[in-house]
Amino acid sequence: MRNRPVQRRVETITSDNVLDVLCSEFNLNKEKISSILRSVGIALDGSNRVSEMPLYREVITCKIGDCSRYTHADEAYLLLLDEQLRSFDEIYVDTAPIIQEDWFLYFVCDAEPILKRRKKKLIVLEKTLEELHGLKDNLEKDKEVRIRSTIRPDMLRLLARKGIVRIGDTGSRGIADDHLVTLFEQVGQNKNLLLVTQDRGLSERIVRLAQKLEQEVVAHRRPRPWYKKLFSRGNGTADELLSHRMVACKLVDGGKLKRCYICPECDESYYDDLHACEGMVLCGSCYLKLKEQEARQVAQNKLKREAELKMEEERQRKLEEEEQRLEQERSRDTVENRVRQLQKKVLRILLVASASVLLLIILLLIMF
Repeated sequence: MRNRPVQRRVETITSDNVLDVLCSEFNLNKEKISSILRSVGIALDGSNRVSEMPLYREVITCKIGDCSRYTHADEAYLLLLDEQLRSFDEIYVDTAPIIQEDWFLYFVCDAEPILKRRKKKLIVLEKTLEELHGLKDNLEKDKEVRIRSTIRPDMLRLLARKGIVRIGDTGSRGIADDHLVTLFEQVGQNKNLLLVTQDRGLSERIVRLAQKLEQEVVAHRRPRPWYKKLFSRGNGTADELLSHRMVACKLVDGGKLKRCYICPECDESYYDDLHACEGMVLCGSCYLKLKEQEARQVAQNKLKREAELKMEEERQRKLEEEEQRLEQERSRDTVENRVRQLQKKVLRILLVASASVLLLIILLLIMF
């Protein structure tokens, strides 16, 4: 007999329990909760999946416009988000992050006080709203995607009335991605722009466009007048490079931002924390490879230096040996010269003595 595949048990909850939980959480009556859920096509039956409860909460949150339950209590993260958002003049939000689970709700709830304090707005293009309306009736999409595409426009309109969101009418035609790239190329000449999108391909196009514009700025930058150099700190190069920049980020779990970078070494994109730097940054693997290459180069240079030192020591040793040999030869020549001189002196003495003796003998012969 064949073993039957193990079926995973789906945890369920009764409709009454669903209503009780939601009523206690949102402080609404059961009729209101049921009406809101039915308005988006959710009909509670005898048993419902527990895994769908977060979706029910999203629906009610978007309908009543209260997303306080999605805020973070981490003050350090809120300070970081403030630091990330304050440097951008305009913040655009694409279609995908708006319907990506509940991440957009977290992002909006955390960013709302920051945007009000900084007098900034999230910009949603009319093309994005058109895409949302097209998704809610697309049977090829998942149920959750269709429901979120139905409830998010209500929330966006509510945020627009609060002054948090601005619906951008840019006369977009054709593909939304192409229009965004063209828009960023025009607006990005004078403003710092942030695009929140889950589309990696679109993010890569924005990063490459930003790199292109930065290179053009560097190529056409005029030298600063002497009086600006005199009364300003540093050379201003880094600040000028980052004065007008475009950044593409995606939302991750909890509505946090992850920036898209492109590795200039392998030309592959990746996501990391949002740092104040250019978009062309080495990825982790290429960074490790570069470090390994540097380590190998350092080791090779060390071996080369050790070999050169060894050769130098060998040369010095040979020079010392040659000097010793020459010194020995000079010492040996000096001894031989002294012996030769002594021999000559002895010979002269012998000659003189012999001559004297001979002369004495001759004189004695003459006298006798």
